[in-house]
Amino acid sequence: MRFPGSDSWQVSVKAEENHTVFPLWLRDVEAVDVPPSPLVPGPLDVNDLPPPAGEPHDPRLGAEWLAWWESIVLTHPTSPVPPDDDVEPAYDTPDPLGLARLPALRPHVARRWPEFLEWQLAHRRAHGTYTDRRPPGDGRIGEVVREVEAELGRRAAPFHLTFTLLQVRDDRILTVEPGRFLVPERVIRSAGWPDWLRAEVRKVA
Repeated sequence: MRFPGSDSWQVSVKAEENHTVFPLWLRDVEAVDVPPSPLVPGPLDVNDLPPPAGEPHDPRLGAEWLAWWESIVLTHPTSPVPPDDDVEPAYDTPDPLGLARLPALRPHVARRWPEFLEWQLAHRRAHGTYTDRRPPGDGRIGEVVREVEAELGRRAAPFHLTFTLLQVRDDRILTVEPGRFLVPERVIRSAGWPDWLRAEVRKVA
């Protein structure tokens, strides 16, 4: 979804994209122990996840999951794995290039991907999609920008904000890069969201 208030600003809201939902689903289902990172949100806010396989993990799994996640959310990720032009793409996964150099993670992704698609379909049938859950006015985005313009006494300077919504049990808005954020759905539906958004718009308007 996009909210182009004028030629000078644009806000993009992305929700329920497989390339962000699946890694979090895999992390939770496989109980992956991920190294601390300011880019990693809390667990998915769902109650119908499949049970963990209960198998011992390769000690590289957590670091590889984090490298994969960073390659997804960052514009210019820094991979801990040295480049290797001879590595075969992971064609058995939904991310052949992103997983090509992650040998511990790759088989988990390949095995769980079909299961994730089935789970996602059943979950949406039972609980709806973000379209069903989203707040009236999509978090008052346009209204907040107009309020800031009124405070400034002018139209907002050109800016572009991107919010990737995640259905997670977390109240933190994670800054990925300037103008790009990971936002828990529970936050954009909360009473405090307009105040946070207003402060961000003031910075860039």
